[in-house]
Amino acid sequence: MTVCLHIDEVPIIVEKGTTILQAARQHAIYIPTLCDYPDLPAHGSCRMCIVDIQGRPNLPTACTTLAEEGMHIQTNSPKVQALRAELLQMLLAEHPSSCLFCPEKSHCDECMVTLRKAGVTTGCRSCSKDSQCELQRLVEKLGLSQADFPGRYRMLETQKGDPFLDRDNNLCILCGRCIRICSENHSAVSIAYTNRGSETLIGPAFGQTLLEAGCSFCGACIEICPTGALSEKTRKWDGKPDKATVTTCPFCSIGCQVDLLSKQDTVIGSLPAHSTGADILCVKGRFGITELVNHPTRLKRPQKRVGQEHLFISWEDSIRLAAEKCAACSPGQFKMIVSADCSDEDRFVAHKFTQDAMKSDQFHILSPAIGANEAAPSFSLLKTSQSLNILASASTILCLGLDGNFSQSVVAVKLHQAQTHGAKIIAVGSQTNRLSQFADLWLRPIPGQEPDLIRMLFAQPDEITQFQLSSVAQAARLLKAATDLVIVISPSILKTPNTQEFWTAVEQCVHEFNARLIFLPEGNHSIVNTFQSPSPLPDSTTQIPEILYLIGENIPAELPGHPFIIYQNIVSPVSTIQADLLLPTTAFSETEGTRISYAGQVLQFHQAVPAPAETLPTWQILSRIAKEMGVQGFDYQGLADIQFEMATQPVRVEPGHQTGEHDYLGFPLTRWVEGLRWLVPNENVKTRNAYVHHS
Repeated sequence: MTVCLHIDEVPIIVEKGTTILQAARQHAIYIPTLCDYPDLPAHGSCRMCIVDIQGRPNLPTACTTLAEEGMHIQTNSPKVQALRAELLQMLLAEHPSSCLFCPEKSHCDECMVTLRKAGVTTGCRSCSKDSQCELQRLVEKLGLSQADFPGRYRMLETQKGDPFLDRDNNLCILCGRCIRICSENHSAVSIAYTNRGSETLIGPAFGQTLLEAGCSFCGACIEICPTGALSEKTRKWDGKPDKATVTTCPFCSIGCQVDLLSKQDTVIGSLPAHSTGADILCVKGRFGITELVNHPTRLKRPQKRVGQEHLFISWEDSIRLAAEKCAACSPGQFKMIVSADCSDEDRFVAHKFTQDAMKSDQFHILSPAIGANEAAPSFSLLKTSQSLNILASASTILCLGLDGNFSQSVVAVKLHQAQTHGAKIIAVGSQTNRLSQFADLWLRPIPGQEPDLIRMLFAQPDEITQFQLSSVAQAARLLKAATDLVIVISPSILKTPNTQEFWTAVEQCVHEFNARLIFLPEGNHSIVNTFQSPSPLPDSTTQIPEILYLIGENIPAELPGHPFIIYQNIVSPVSTIQADLLLPTTAFSETEGTRISYAGQVLQFHQAVPAPAETLPTWQILSRIAKEMGVQGFDYQGLADIQFEMATQPVRVEPGHQTGEHDYLGFPLTRWVEGLRWLVPNENVKTRNAYVHHS
């Protein structure tokens, strides 16, 4: 059903239930707002969106008033303009605003740059949000030329006790956006209005820090703040970014889509890529990326060890040295260890280098998720892992070992949303955490007894003895009654000596209840990687190699023997053992590539900034070493060549694999090729020249 109305004499037809503000925006009619924000419920606290409706004596807010048939609305009548200006003046009476009306504001920032170093924000030029402040833009938009009310600086101390953000309540306009995004969209209660009247503030209750209040530091409150009241520590003075590049967060198997913000070819921040549907990042994706790619120990030039020091050398010399050492190494004396966070292409070339160039089978993915020998029987189960999106339709969700805070905050938000729509959540874990606080049932097994508890859950409720917790019986009944059960498994629950028993119990549970599975390993590719070689690092029971080649992994603190260590990474190693050769690689933000998520989805990395100094992609370094050794098959001109080879390589089943899921390089081709179809113009590609990379 639709309604017809007029806004500023423009006839408009909208769906019934649409607010006046939404109707105006749908037809490009500007109505100013401060407290309104996309995807947040209407609030009406700033009252900037007041409109004049014919026949009504008052001026209602457009964001909270529904459009009705026959309405005639003026958005800029003299009465509206006068009241709107007065409301804005009242806001500015308690907000530093001297710069807004200063006659020298047009050139002040050019001649008074030291104002940026002020410890207190007293105007726009000393504010970290200068030129990005919505209040500042609104004053300009409405043409306000002076402040009629006397100003009041509240003299509140800036709160700097939290690790990632500062809070300056002197700049807060009490719009409530941060409270609403936290409670209504992310189902958290870390902040609220405190005090009353003119002393009202926003922040954690009882004078706590955000850390003490249980904040997961998703950073949504900073992103949504219209003024400089909330600021990010690491980019407080970086100003407005030049561009935003959509890419994939590299920090865990979920693979959230992020907007990498860059300025002058430097990454200055990261936000959820809202254009892709992303609405939240965990603390690592929100605050960790900038500090990683701009780390003070970034490797930028090759180095070799001379005595106890490392000296810079050219790429030609470093490639020659690596090739000489590798060529002289016997196949059984070479070991390659690659981080699970490397891209698919880097991992593919690294494995090919190990097998074809070094004739070695000592290729290892260092994945912390699960032990290779323990998890192997469950491969058929784990490869059924599905997307977090299935939580939206679940009737019951069984969470095994999930924390819900910090690195798993994205999952906790999805669980909260599912709970809001009626899903029952059963949490299994030995430690108190965010999830245990809002789950419908929390089962707390003794560490190591998780398999027994899981088996009890699919037993008949009347079989549970009186010595067992009544909550277990209640959980068993919920599972029996579930019409759509989803089991979520976090790697934290796998840190138990009974891993094999755990997987057996989970498999029985899946079959008993016809459940769907979400497995969330810590690193990229972890589901597949763990079925490769065991014992990723040499120990006292294994033969020490002549060459230990590390890609994306740190040198172990203790390493028996004295192998020649090639360390290939973006930052310097942290170890008492020194590398013999340091090779600087590009970060994920400086190159292209793909990776596989926990649900088997192929995700892309996109280059946001140029690679610094002399860094090179991992695949390119390995290819140059192989060619220096005289090995054929490494003449890659770019990622497209590698991806073509990955997609067209004949499948060879490795020892220990039950199916042809992997090619001879141990790569999960089945899912990867499915996701790669957009890269290939047709299914009968015969030559590399026909291979077109998606722009």
